[in-house]
Amino acid sequence: MEENKRKNKKKKHNRRGHAKSENKGVKEMTKKLKKDALSEESKKDSVNQILDKAEACMDTFDFEMAQKHCQAALEIEPDNVRVLETTGNLLVEIGDVEGAKKCFGRAVSICPDSGYTKYMYLGQVFEGQQAIDCFHKGIDIMLSEKKQKANKTSEISVLNNAIASAYCSIAEMYLTDSCFEDKAETQCHENLESALQYNPNNPEAYQLMASYFLSTQSNQHAKEMIKKSIALWLPKLKEIESSKPVGGEFDPVEVCPLSYLSRISAVKILIEVEEFDVAEEILQMLLEEDDEVIQVWYLLGWLHCLQDTEENKSYARYFLQKAKKLSQKVDDDSYVSMTSHIDELLENVGPGDGDTEDWLQKSLERAKKNEDDVSSDDESSGEEEENMEH
Repeated sequence: MEENKRKNKKKKHNRRGHAKSENKGVKEMTKKLKKDALSEESKKDSVNQILDKAEACMDTFDFEMAQKHCQAALEIEPDNVRVLETTGNLLVEIGDVEGAKKCFGRAVSICPDSGYTKYMYLGQVFEGQQAIDCFHKGIDIMLSEKKQKANKTSEISVLNNAIASAYCSIAEMYLTDSCFEDKAETQCHENLESALQYNPNNPEAYQLMASYFLSTQSNQHAKEMIKKSIALWLPKLKEIESSKPVGGEFDPVEVCPLSYLSRISAVKILIEVEEFDVAEEILQMLLEEDDEVIQVWYLLGWLHCLQDTEENKSYARYFLQKAKKLSQKVDDDSYVSMTSHIDELLENVGPGDGDTEDWLQKSLERAKKNEDDVSSDDESSGEEEENMEH
């Protein structure tokens, strides 16, 4: 009997010891899991901070440092979608399109049905139908996200703008790479209509609509569309530029929804529809941003050639000579057609005023002097009349 009691007591003790051991094991495992979770969270925070730095470097065009940050992030989390997207975007900026495709493609394989940004990037690096398919996939994801954010007005607005931009990108494909596809014209117009449905104040959509109408020989409709587009950004840009302090600077990209190159495209349409004054106004503003862009000087020369007066010929010579001089510093086959047209235009206007580097400055000084002289004559005339009255 006593023996059985001792055995039972020993069993209970063993069970308690085993339970204690199990409890200890569970606690240690829980502690380890918490530690791992904290480690993962810390790792994610670290990666996000590195990517923030990479994006800041890209904003200032410090691509070398951005590349180092992206590489560091990839070493920590090679399958992080944001890491892959940021790295892909950087590779596009530095011209490594194939590398960018691999990054975006990897992001898609990891997370195919959420996150539309990677599909927008892929649409930019692919061509033709492949690009169009990427944009459509991105739109599908955005529409799905909209349903989940029914009561979040600001987030829906952001998505609507992104959807409109995606439709614009598809329309642009039908104006360029896919222009020979069946029903390309119809597809282009329908996608632009969709873009305006989601964002009725999208200047890019109206500008592309103008291009569409030019391609269908409907110049009057093109003029109406480009005027609508310009009205959505130029007045605001002029207002901010005129109100900036003397010597002050501002970034037009933060004010204007259209990039520098998109504004150059707007100028080309304005020249096509003979809206020369607005075209020149925009070109002069572009020169203030960057006066080393050959195309801007060339377009200034061309629009003055199209206005066939002696004064315009002088301006044409001056601007075209500036464009030619800049083109001689650049070894790029993409400028061959433009430089050939510059030579042709210069031959057409012939030699004369505007040929010299200081012509414009001297012309402005003469105009200022004439203006001062007229003002002085007016004042003298006013004083004589006043004396005669006395």
